[in-house]
Amino acid sequence: MSDGRRRRVQAFKLDQRGLARVFGELEAEIMEAVWDLGEARVAEVCDRLGGAANYKTVMTVMNRLVEKRVLRRERQSRAFVYSATESREAFVTLVSRRVAEGLVRDFGDLAVAQFVDALDAVDPALLDRVRELVDERTAPVERDA
Repeated sequence: MSDGRRRRVQAFKLDQRGLARVFGELEAEIMEAVWDLGEARVAEVCDRLGGAANYKTVMTVMNRLVEKRVLRRERQSRAFVYSATESREAFVTLVSRRVAEGLVRDFGDLAVAQFVDALDAVDPALLDRVRELVDERTAPVERDA
């Protein structure tokens, strides 16, 4: 995606969890609802969010997500239908990559060491997975004779 069309996810909030790290809390809930539904009208998202969801607030936030280029909006009959511009997995992959690249670019070896410590603290089996990935990347390419 060209820089002019790149999604505008500009912040990463360390004190939040999940998608709320890159979205506001309501934005994250709306994105989860849209990803689960595939495509949705505002009323359907409100239903998914529960009785406390305010229609006008949800509509405003969904339109802001369109401006951020993470949702698209298409008129169908008298209502707009919203859908994600990419899958949940593709979005999380992009955000994870940008965060990791930024940390490594800014802090180098310190960031790498913290990744290793974090993997060990969260799930030591992830260290084995990292070793496998590194081995795959650094293995010599076999050539047909």
